[in-house]
Amino acid sequence: MKYLLIKIFTLISLITNAQTIDTLINVGKYKLHFTIIPGKEIPILFEAGGGNDGTVWNRITRSVAEATGATVITYDRPGLGKSGIDSTDMSIENDIRGLEKALEILKYQKAIMLVSHSIGGFYNTLYASRNRNTVKAIVYIDANLPCFFTQEQYEKMNASQNFKNMVETVRKNQLPPSIPVTDIVSEKTLFYGTPDAERWKECHHNFNNVSNHKEVIAYETGHYIFLQNSQLVINSIVTMYANDVLPSEKTKIFERAYIQASQADNINYKNLMNYWHSENDLNDWGYSFFKINDLEKAIEIFKLNTLLHPNSANVYDSLGDAYLKIGNKELAIKNYRKALELNPQMNSAKKALEQLVK
Repeated sequence: MKYLLIKIFTLISLITNAQTIDTLINVGKYKLHFTIIPGKEIPILFEAGGGNDGTVWNRITRSVAEATGATVITYDRPGLGKSGIDSTDMSIENDIRGLEKALEILKYQKAIMLVSHSIGGFYNTLYASRNRNTVKAIVYIDANLPCFFTQEQYEKMNASQNFKNMVETVRKNQLPPSIPVTDIVSEKTLFYGTPDAERWKECHHNFNNVSNHKEVIAYETGHYIFLQNSQLVINSIVTMYANDVLPSEKTKIFERAYIQASQADNINYKNLMNYWHSENDLNDWGYSFFKINDLEKAIEIFKLNTLLHPNSANVYDSLGDAYLKIGNKELAIKNYRKALELNPQMNSAKKALEQLVK
């Protein structure tokens, strides 16, 4: 594993830090404050939770920008931070219209990825509902979903009429099913230790019961996952961006992300290994090198996958493929046999082994 990270570190360097842009955009009756890290690729817009302005994202935005090459945008919603507010209309629809106008002025409205925390999930959902052809992907971070907010919950919260109106607006403007989502849910959410916590998780689980939604449980974290396990959130954003927003640059994006992993401290690095990389993420990354005949890196990644997922037949099958391609039949046979030991029905390993032992 150490060898893998050193090899990658010697191959490339981090993107040069871009100058941050701090600007106020006039959207009619008020101005919205934006902080922008310019990049060359499709932008990522971060939507903060209730009561937070855009600075809450500062711990992770630079890393996301460096890994993805994207323009990274944070902003203060109306009435927060340095932004003004239209006191005559404080509805979520008016807020989204202001955001849409600002992004159009900034020329970032044609294609975008969204990231949101808590109540920011409502804003991402409504924005995506209104702009379904331009939103390429969404990462929710312990985000509010309408299914959690029943009449009973309103009463428990002593919810204001404005809040109820927001929820019902979002409920009527559901997320388009075509948009891929990574939904990160905290283990110790706001309602931890109460029956509401289970309802929160059940709501998210049901929301993710579709093919292009991926649910990630953030263990040992509370509601502010991106502050307590920033590596998990950075990786989720970077992985979704590479897979769903800019797949043509997947290999380069993953390389840059792994450099950041090498710089994490021991605790965060342990979290990285435990929570960051699914078997499929690593396998996809390995095959991205395999397809361009960069087999040394492919083998190191497949080997890492066998260490992290030793009971998976697929990881040994992939490693066998890589060894076979470089002509190391002995190690190819060894790994195909291991794959079949774990899954005797794996046809790809069976066929490859039959050819090798003839």
